[in-house]
Formats: sequence, C-alpha cells, structure tokens
Amino acid sequence: MTESRAASALCIHDLSGVGRCSLSVILPVLSVCGVQACALPTALLSTHTGGLGTPARTDEFGFACAALEHYETLRLSFDCVYSGYLAAPACAALVRRAHSVFAKAWKVVDPVLGDGGKLYRFVTNELIEAMRELCLSASVITPNVTESAVLLGLAPHDGPMTSEQAKKRMQALRGEFGCDVVLTGIRLETGGRANGLLWGTGEPQVYVYEEEGGHCPGSGDLFAAAFTGLILQGNAAEKALCHAAEFVRRAVASAEKADADPRFGALFERHLPYLAALDDAQLNQ
Repeated sequence: MTESRAASALCIHDLSGVGRCSLSVILPVLSVCGVQACALPTALLSTHTGGLGTPARTDEFGFACAALEHYETLRLSFDCVYSGYLAAPACAALVRRAHSVFAKAWKVVDPVLGDGGKLYRFVTNELIEAMRELCLSASVITPNVTESAVLLGLAPHDGPMTSEQAKKRMQALRGEFGCDVVLTGIRLETGGRANGLLWGTGEPQVYVYEEEGGHCPGSGDLFAAAFTGLILQGNAAEKALCHAAEFVRRAVASAEKADADPRFGALFERHLPYLAALDDAQLNQ
C-alpha cells in the first residue's frame, strides 16, 4: 500500500501553557488524524482564561505577521487554514490575509466569542465585527448557539431550541456568510443536546449526541480540531461530525470519572487512539 501525502493545516490560534485548549489540543488532535499541523500562535498565555486567575501573556501578533510573510516568501501551500480564538480585531485581519495568501486552502473559522448565553470577557464590539468580516471568507464556520446569535446580530442566548429553529439558524448563517455551517451544542426543547450541519448543497440536519453531565473548557477546541482532522482525512461531513462529538464525549467522561478539576480540561489524551483508528480505517480502504 502506498501512503498518500499528509494534508497540512496552518493553525492560527493562541497557545496556553496550562489548561487543555487552543493549540495545546489542536496540534495533537490534528496530528493523530494524520494531518501536518503547523502552528502560528497569535498570543502566549500561561493558562486559559476560564477560571485560573489572570494569566501571564504576551502578544505575538508581530511574530505571526512576520511568519506569514516568511511562508509567503517560501511559496508554501496549505490544505487548510484553521483559526479560533483571536485576541484582537487585528488578528482577524491577519487570518483574512492568510485566507488570501493561501486562497486554495479549505478555510475553517471557529468564531470564539462566548458560550452559555454570555460573551467571553475579552469580547468587544470591534472584535465581533472583525469576526463577522472574517466569516465572510470562510469555507466553514463552527459556532456554538451563543456565537451563532452574536454573529447574526442577535442578543447572546443558549436556547433551548427546536430542531426546526436550529435548522433555520444554520440557514440564516449560510445566508449571511455564504459558507458551510456546523452549529454546536444545541440545547433541544425536547431534552438532550445536538450538533447541526449544513453542508454543500444538502439540507440542514440535526444530530443528537450523548451528553456527559460536566463541562470542561477547551471542549469546543477539541471538537473543531477533531472535525477538521477527520474532514482532511477525506471523511464525509456527517461521519466527521458524529465521530468528533463522540471523541469529546469520551474525553469529558474520563475527566468526570477521574474526578479531575474541570478547569484543566477534558482528558482527551487517552482517547487519541479513537481518532487514530479512524485514520487507519481510512488508509486501509
């Protein structure tokens, strides 16, 4: 069997030293999916910002701009440009620049703005507008319900929603930004949670998933990274969505069973073989 070239992804995110989120989870998840994950950090933080005090941080925007110029000089190409948390509106402009430089790449935008019906404390009106503009150049966006509302100019909220309301929300996002949509963490009126998918020429679909009781910071990063990696493997979007949700469920369940401090994130490391097995199955087809 001859192995194909590994897909490559330019990952434009922050890097937190402690707390499983952003690049600290994205790099291993993409790697185990068989993707060459190339990090372009926009900021360095001692921890994430979700309950671990005020982190030490450095702004790496200047470095990121210089690195992007270097990659352009080298005439590199990437199969994917994948962005998430952006510390400032200027970072969104940097990602748009990457979208332009690597125009043929699949462009994944995880518009990190809030959760649970609330905006994150770092979010400003200027950042929201910059994120909206960035979504216009995306191939796919992966907002949660709160972020989807904010992107559409609605008040932040977390539902609950009916399946039909979730489908209409995805269609509104498609109409506003002209891209594929993955809507995460839908709280259903009938109980339970679901993710939504509006992909290509298909109709919007809602997929119920098994929910663990707890919440761990960085779970959204885990999901988006797994979904991205599985798509870059060549999987269908529905399969990638469902396996990414199951991967996160297993990681959160492990944290609960271990009675781990949720501030330090879901215990995803022991479940990387789950994603690796999916890659092996793809290679052996």
